[in-house]
Amino acid sequence: MVFDDVTRKQAFMTHLFISMAVFFALLYLIIFKWYPSYYFHIDGGYRGIATIFLVDVVLGPGLTLLVFKPGKPSLKFDMTVIIILQIVALSWGVKSVYSERPALTVFYDGKFSCMNYSEVSEFNLERLVLKDERPPLLAVLPRPSTHKEYQDMMLEAFKQGSAEIYIFGEKLLPMDVVGTVQVMNYKLDVPNSFSGSEDEIDKYRKIWSEYLEKNPNATKQYLYYPMSCRYQNVVAVFDPENSVIADYLPVYTNRAVSDIKLGFTQEELEYHKQFKQNMGLENKDD
Repeated sequence: MVFDDVTRKQAFMTHLFISMAVFFALLYLIIFKWYPSYYFHIDGGYRGIATIFLVDVVLGPGLTLLVFKPGKPSLKFDMTVIIILQIVALSWGVKSVYSERPALTVFYDGKFSCMNYSEVSEFNLERLVLKDERPPLLAVLPRPSTHKEYQDMMLEAFKQGSAEIYIFGEKLLPMDVVGTVQVMNYKLDVPNSFSGSEDEIDKYRKIWSEYLEKNPNATKQYLYYPMSCRYQNVVAVFDPENSVIADYLPVYTNRAVSDIKLGFTQEELEYHKQFKQNMGLENKDD
């Protein structure tokens, strides 16, 4: 029999060694391929590792240590069940981590938002790729130019119980020169936009001050915008020259404000003009 000369310790160590080899291979993929750079910290990299570790390293070898007993009549059957169970659990874990990996980060109306592959399954990501880029990609959803268009987009997203970036994927622009200009229309006064309790704001101010001490030219070289990912809200350090997010700061702020104000449609202008005439305000400021 296969297990006749195998002790419980040997079975456990062998199973653990094989599981660890698989775990380290998946660890490489998670850190360097699926959740690269800052996404690892703020968009699920740690959770992905914990999931794989649990279903691969803990579940299989743990059951072997618990069940394995030399000479046990049903040992072969028990080990077969354990291996099948581990393979099924590991397949589920890998599928979950892989499908939730970051695919796209979209800038809209003063903030960046992270989106994973399960959320962009109906998007045409290929048209957002610049040169030889690989996901996660950066994109921009242009803000409408008039109040009515802005409200229509917001209302449509509200009806579908979602946010605009999930509903209007066909309007997304790649983070090229045009997209970068869209982003640069917004400004964030970082030290005066921190949000939270007094203790949190004090902590954010300290983080910001330490960042500026280490990077004296940071406010001239970079722009700063809120970024919302699954597990953390931060401030993205945006490099407009290269159109990339160069870093992030673990602080929470309000939205950035656009330098360009929303306009009115011709119908709205006519309505306001008629309203002012009816009220006798045609020669007065709004």
